Amino acid sequence: MRITQKTLYDYGELLPEICQASKDENHEFLLLLIAAKTDIEQAYAGQCNNYSVLVTCYDEGQPDEYAIVPHDYTL
Repeated sequence: MRITQKTLYDYGELLPEICQASKDENHEFLLLLIAAKTDIEQAYAGQCNNYSVLVTCYDEGQPDEYAIVPHDYTL
């Protein structure tokens, strides 16, 4: 399992990314972003803007994954 890309999305960027994934018909990525947004909202409620999502993409055939990280996290 080889990591091909890591991308950091601020909470405020998730909704536009969800819309773009919907337009691109990238259903797996769309569901991943929706799950990440939902997890942040359920866990941190009014402090959502203090968190980001780190999306890790793997080579073909491997599922992508995400982690919720503090807003000041750097790659």
